[in-house]
Formats: sequence, structure tokens, C-alpha cells
Amino acid sequence: MWWLGDHGDVESTPEFRSDLYQGTADYYARYRVPYPALLIDDLVIRAGLSGTGRLLDLACGPGRLTFALSEHFADVLGVDQEEESVSYARAVAAERGVTNVRWQSGRVEDLDVGGHFELVTVGDAFHRLDRRRIAALATEWLQPAGHIALLWTSMPWQGSASWQKAALELVAHWMQVTGSRENIPSNLAESLTQAPNLTVLADAGLSVMSTYEFRAPRSWTLETLAGFAHSTSILSRAALGNHVEAFERDLHNRLLSVQPDGNFEESVSFAYDLAVKL
Repeated sequence: MWWLGDHGDVESTPEFRSDLYQGTADYYARYRVPYPALLIDDLVIRAGLSGTGRLLDLACGPGRLTFALSEHFADVLGVDQEEESVSYARAVAAERGVTNVRWQSGRVEDLDVGGHFELVTVGDAFHRLDRRRIAALATEWLQPAGHIALLWTSMPWQGSASWQKAALELVAHWMQVTGSRENIPSNLAESLTQAPNLTVLADAGLSVMSTYEFRAPRSWTLETLAGFAHSTSILSRAALGNHVEAFERDLHNRLLSVQPDGNFEESVSFAYDLAVKL
């Protein structure tokens, strides 16, 4: 990941603060790029979903992945430690008439669920969890031949376009100004290098299948890029504090200097790691 570096000694489990996503639910729901239908359809097929099973979506946030998959299950449980995100998702479910999803707030590592699940998912968040504990718990949560899928999405500032390079410099600058780099545990990069996600799943006794990648075009504007930034733990309005207006002004000036028409095109990378309980 672009923002990871060598900041210190390795600890067994990187620990993130529990309040990093406060105030981000609306931005996350509005400005994060939806998982493409091609990816969802591919996961449904590869995981052999029956349409009558149960889904456990961990670190669900405001339900970006939960809602995308909910129609393929009879019963769904979305869990997130951020009560604001869970409340947001619950309200959206009521508005949409989604009745097969239950929402729960709390640490997923402490989750106590009844029964077994056909699929366990983690969307863009496995690195924030106690990965070995979650992998071990997944072997208990999953029914025989059940799957776990770890989904990932690239950031807008990952890429070789001139505007993406300018955006990356912008992000690095404001992380330095606000000190939000400290929101990333110092040992995260080495932890992920020493034990990649697929290795963690395999060590827990799950049979790793593969990683499947998809790409989708995306057109950004200054508004949607600012909104995306505010959906993150490093550039949320809380992380920026009294620098919000200065950050948005800087974003406007830097990006228009390299892309005067204000249209920022990219190809977003989506991927998922898949493993099965044999």
C-alpha cells in the first residue's frame, strides 16, 4: 500500500485506534466506488452461493459490500466497531426495504454468532483487524465448503497519471501537516510483508484458491475526490481538524494545475482473495 513504510519494530498484531472512522459514514457511502457487478457475480459463482445461505460481513462500515451481496442470501449479519456506520447502514436498509440484514456494532474479534455461514467477507479492512484471530474464527464460523473473501479497492491517488501523482503529493503533505500518518500503526507494513493475507488464511487451515482482479473506469471531480478523501481515516474531517478548508483549497489548486478541465479519469482496481473451508 502506497502509504506504508518502515516506522519501527514489528509487533505481533498492528493496532488501529477504534475512533478513526468517526464522522465518515456518509462520505464513505457517497464517495467510495461501488464494487462492480462483474466482481460480485464472479464471487457468487466461485463461492457456489446457494441463495439460501448466510453471510457474515465483517468491518461492514455503512454497508457498501453488505448491500451488494445481500440479495444472494437468506440471512445477513453486518458487523462494524463504529456505531455511527452501523446506524447509517441500518437507516439505509430501512429506506430500501432490505429486511434480510441484521446489523451489529462491536469489535469483530469479539463476535459471538450462532450457527454457520456460507460466506464471510471483509471489504477493504482485513489489514485493520487481528488477521490471525479472524482467520482462525472463520474456520469456526464457516460451514463445510464455506468461503472467506477479502476484497480490495485501489485509491484514486494510486496510478501514473499526472493528476494522480499530484494527488499523492497532496495526501502526503496533509498527512504530514496534520500528523494523521500516526493513524497507521508503525509495524503494519512489516506485518503484511512477513505474513501476507493469503498466508494468514492458509496458516489457519483454510484452503486458498486465488486472487481475482477486475478493473472499472471511474471519472472523478474535485468534489468527489474531496469526498473520497474525507471517507478515509487519514483525511477525514476529524483528522484534518481546522485544516479542512485549506486542504480542499489545496486539492483544487494542485489538481487543476495539472488537469485544467477538472475531469480526472482512472481505471480502478478491484480484487478479492478467496479461500475455502474444506
